Amino acid sequence: MLRDDVRLLGQRWVAANLWFLAPFSWLYAALVFVRNRLYDWKLFPITRVPCTVVSIGNIVAGGSGKTPFTLMLASAFSHRKVAILSRTYGAISDEALLLARRLPQVQVFTCKNRAKMAAQIAPDFDLILLDDGFQHRKLHRDVDIVLVRPEKHYLPWGFLRDSPSRLQYADAIFSQEDLQLTVHRILDLKGNPIPSIAGWKMALFCGIARPERFKKTVVSLGAIVTAEKIFADHALIDISELPQAEAYICTEKDAVKLPPTHLPIYYLEMRMQTPSLEKLVEKIDQKIDNRRRL
Repeated sequence: MLRDDVRLLGQRWVAANLWFLAPFSWLYAALVFVRNRLYDWKLFPITRVPCTVVSIGNIVAGGSGKTPFTLMLASAFSHRKVAILSRTYGAISDEALLLARRLPQVQVFTCKNRAKMAAQIAPDFDLILLDDGFQHRKLHRDVDIVLVRPEKHYLPWGFLRDSPSRLQYADAIFSQEDLQLTVHRILDLKGNPIPSIAGWKMALFCGIARPERFKKTVVSLGAIVTAEKIFADHALIDISELPQAEAYICTEKDAVKLPPTHLPIYYLEMRMQTPSLEKLVEKIDQKIDNRRRL
């Protein structure tokens, strides 16, 4: 507990003393403002495709639950032909790998030009889900879903990457309190379920935006965290950098990109729920049916 308190104080000190980044943050905000205005005034082209497009995004950088929300929403449309367009991060997209594994009935595409890809695949699908797409204004969306968390400053001083005023254009907004993210299963790398890790001594590793939340979840399951290795968000996991341990625990996003290994590694399969899901699905279904009548 003392180590966590010291780390939290350190994070607060860093945040309070990054004031020298403020000019860069103001410049970033100005660029975002100009870019949005150019799209608003239709000076930048926006691609429309012949199927329903739904964006799941946010206005901040870092973890806000976009991927588990996309997973939850896609699972609710088993009665439709669904595609997911996901961003790439260099040579690998951990979100795309996770979504493809969990949603075998859905086709997952990764590309740099998602507007172009959407135009190519749209005739074959009823619904395209745009993972992390609120800022991807090149592609017209029929429904914009935004997941929000509090933030004051733009990048690089803070984590804002879009204007909060743009939330007025969202069709559905979910705060962290609206979404319930729980552990569905604990699995080994072969996909075998583990009943419990209570009392296990484990080294924790992950490459996600908010590792402190993952550690809190692991501890809540009763595991004893003996060591930690935190990689950059979306980074490839180098097994040789892991500390020695009796067992290891990571996120599912990390597990899908691990190289073959005999290390005793386990991961958490998470599930998101919200009481508003049924109404949202009905709204999107109506959009799809209306599009078919055109």
